[in-house]
Amino acid sequence: MSLWLRCVAAGALACASGLAAGQAASPEAVEAGRKIYVSSCTRCHGINLVTNGIGFDLRTFPSSDKERFVRSVTHGKGAMPAWGATLKPEQIDLLWTYIGAVNGWQPAPQ
Repeated sequence: MSLWLRCVAAGALACASGLAAGQAASPEAVEAGRKIYVSSCTRCHGINLVTNGIGFDLRTFPSSDKERFVRSVTHGKGAMPAWGATLKPEQIDLLWTYIGAVNGWQPAPQ
């Protein structure tokens, strides 16, 4: 069963995001987020967040501002389209997990 299906079946947001308080993201959650990123974000934000000059450089996104990230992805911002009708909240959480893993963000202390 895929990580996505396990998370939905369990109904656990922590599973979907790959992060419980104070814990590092699971490799499965990072990989699930990478797949969503590749299919939805790479063309503007670049491979492994290395932008090709079109989209915002996600390597500079602050780890403390997940709310802004979710709002921007869901509703769009500037030239970025809204993805809220395409991506489920759990998928946006997985994107956040992937971006955090690429950027080397550490889990928040408990």
